[in-house]
Amino acid sequence: MAYQNTGYARNKTLTVTKGDYTHSYNITDSFVVQGGRSYSALSNQAFARLSPGDYNQRLADFITYVCMLEDGLAQDCPDLTTGSVIYDPDSCPVPTQEEEND
Repeated sequence: MAYQNTGYARNKTLTVTKGDYTHSYNITDSFVVQGGRSYSALSNQAFARLSPGDYNQRLADFITYVCMLEDGLAQDCPDLTTGSVIYDPDSCPVPTQEEEND
């Protein structure tokens, strides 16, 4: 399977701060969502190569997992997907394609 660099980077860490309390969660760590769906830990390369569908499912379940652990987080921050993917051509340079001569 060929992989395409799109210039977008996937952030791996979600940090929750409440007053003096701060805790970070990493989406590449293993976790289990209520209902029994479990996710294995991923290397950086395996995480980068998740298909968009697999990534979106893991992200949705990761948010559910973190919200289960952090009381009130879902109400305080209803859209935890914000910032999960960013355009970062410096870290993820998009290769240029040479023009074909007709």
